[in-house]
Amino acid sequence: MNPTGLVTFLFTDIEGSTKLAQEFPDKLPAAMERHHAILNEAMESNNGFIFEIVGDAFCCAFENAEDAVKAAVEIQNNLAKEKWDEVAIKVRIGIHSGNAEWNGSRYMGYITLARTSRIMSAAYGEQILISNDTYKHFSQPKDLKDTKKKSHDNISLCLSDLEVKSLLRISGRDDLKMSLSR
Repeated sequence: MNPTGLVTFLFTDIEGSTKLAQEFPDKLPAAMERHHAILNEAMESNNGFIFEIVGDAFCCAFENAEDAVKAAVEIQNNLAKEKWDEVAIKVRIGIHSGNAEWNGSRYMGYITLARTSRIMSAAYGEQILISNDTYKHFSQPKDLKDTKKKSHDNISLCLSDLEVKSLLRISGRDDLKMSLSR
């Protein structure tokens, strides 16, 4: 069943995908296939619902914030482990929680979806940003750290964006020590 009501959205985008397509037209399709497999696996293992894929961008929904953050961490970890050759895939991820309703073919909830998109757009490749609204619904806030406040385009929105501080604590895996913050 598709999440509805209070939904946590996770949006992804490959940083510089157009440039990659121009520089590596023969190699990008195989890299995109691996990218898609990694994202599909993370959604499946963390109760995510993929409701739209546009090129290299995934739009996903979750019933709870923690599953979304776990999926994001899994995505970044698995992308970092992948051998990309020349086509280095770096994904930015934005997560936001808000009200939205599934109408059978798409989500209704413009502000929530627009905010998720803006948060994702503010991230750089290999970074996970989450909104303060998602932070409120996350059961392990000690694993997150504040980043500077930002305003986004024409949406009257002041985000206290948060980025994942420690993959080790969130993922529970001792072998992961990669930091997503710069």
